[in-house]
Amino acid sequence: MVRKGKFKLFSFLIEKHLIYYKSLNKNDKIVAFSILEINNLLKILPTLNDFLLNRFLFYYSVQINVPKNRRKTILLTFIGDDKSRIDKFFNLIMQKIRENDKSTKFLKNQHLKRQFFHVLSDKINNDINSMKLGDSLILKQGDDLQFLHFYEINCDLMQNEKVSLHNLLKALNNFNQKGYLIFNIKAINNENIASNAYFIDIRYEKDRKSMDIEEEVNNLFKCELFKKSVIHLNRLYIILWRANLSEIFYNLTQDADIFLSLSNFNFQDLSKFSIQFDKALRLNQIEFHTLKPNLFFIEDKILFLILKVYNPVEISRILEKFFSKYYLFILILNIEEYKKLIQNNKIRSLENIKTLNIKDFIKFNISNMKNEYILKNS
Repeated sequence: MVRKGKFKLFSFLIEKHLIYYKSLNKNDKIVAFSILEINNLLKILPTLNDFLLNRFLFYYSVQINVPKNRRKTILLTFIGDDKSRIDKFFNLIMQKIRENDKSTKFLKNQHLKRQFFHVLSDKINNDINSMKLGDSLILKQGDDLQFLHFYEINCDLMQNEKVSLHNLLKALNNFNQKGYLIFNIKAINNENIASNAYFIDIRYEKDRKSMDIEEEVNNLFKCELFKKSVIHLNRLYIILWRANLSEIFYNLTQDADIFLSLSNFNFQDLSKFSIQFDKALRLNQIEFHTLKPNLFFIEDKILFLILKVYNPVEISRILEKFFSKYYLFILILNIEEYKKLIQNNKIRSLENIKTLNIKDFIKFNISNMKNEYILKNS
């Protein structure tokens, strides 16, 4: 299953934040899992990708519940033959993530066990029988029946912005679907990461003859986004371990652009973004004045300019009037337009300016705008 190790799904050890499986054969492999719940997915994915590329992680999987809830779940997977080494890697990752986002919650003990098995059943025991019926995988626990269908997702269509993840989630909610979106992410080599993504459609006996979600989704987005896949009984571990459904992986950017549409900010609409930025400043108790809908004077020392496109005339006007007095932050919401900004030699040569694109902004901690050190790299 994992590097030729053989494991029993319900034979495991839990120690605080980690679930351990030990192989039954002579391989002596250990597979360990940790689960964290987060509000801001985009904030920590670059950190996880760094750990992937440096082989601290075997893979991680992003799980998004349908209907969606506010907090996202990430499963971290470690593999090796030395438990202490796995523990060391996990502690390094946990420390780094907590530094980046203090709201992240690492599950432990019974809470960890419950969330780990929740993808199979709400009841935590090994009395689960599985069987096949056509292309359905059936899970039976007591009198309860679940019919599981699997659909692989073409991530290229999502990363190229033909279909946004936000719109896919909205469509699945509108179709009254229940299940999980899983993005299994691993390192291909020392420089590239890739994802095998799929939707687990969960139906119950009373509604198992519901709509053909593959046809509905593909018709809606006018492309082959979903493709039905069949899972065999001996691969039940894939569901529990949130592993890859197949060997079809799509290259991802290290900034995980595929998840950008899940941001709490609307990067497509300048006026909506400015309103959201105003709200974020208030929530973080930042003192500010709104000089224009897209220009904020913050903490009596920072001018924060937000643009949809590169506007050299407006930038020059602000520099001429304020540059000698205040620090200037320039955020451009369009990635291609941002490239025009950083190609401007005059802007690049000035010291008290910090330029941001939407990826930089996602990592940016607004609460730090109270602190002087944030200006040192300007």
